[in-house]
Amino acid sequence: MLVLLHDGCPVQVAVRPWDRLLAWLHSPRLDFALAAGASPDATVALSLRAQTLVRTRARRALAQAARRVLAEAAQPSAAHVPVPVCRDRVQDCAPELEDLIHRLLAPGPVAAQGIAQASALLTDATSPLYHRANRDNLRARVVSAAHALDPA
Repeated sequence: MLVLLHDGCPVQVAVRPWDRLLAWLHSPRLDFALAAGASPDATVALSLRAQTLVRTRARRALAQAARRVLAEAAQPSAAHVPVPVCRDRVQDCAPELEDLIHRLLAPGPVAAQGIAQASALLTDATSPLYHRANRDNLRARVVSAAHALDPA
């Protein structure tokens, strides 16, 4: 059972196995919507995806990915890396990435929006972490994800 908001009122909704499958199949689209600020209480799929993203396991995996990015940026490029990081960009915002890692690993609740933003940044090969042609400000994206983790 989930409680969603419909026209500002809480409504109980039964969750079927089909709903879980659809949330898993559409996870990239749902992550994009959550990162953009969609309410996790808007639909069953968004709610299920948000629940998955905010779990401790997912948070630890993202923190570990951020640590790998920092480690790779500190060393000469390795041939075995499938998508090399933009070392200079990562090194320039290392303190902000450390803050993101700290917030991901901190106890307590976090907002799905911040997890979705961090996930997009760390897993999308076209993000400014990996793709030099992407002109997004990496520092601003990292800071935005870190601040969006705040559930308030």
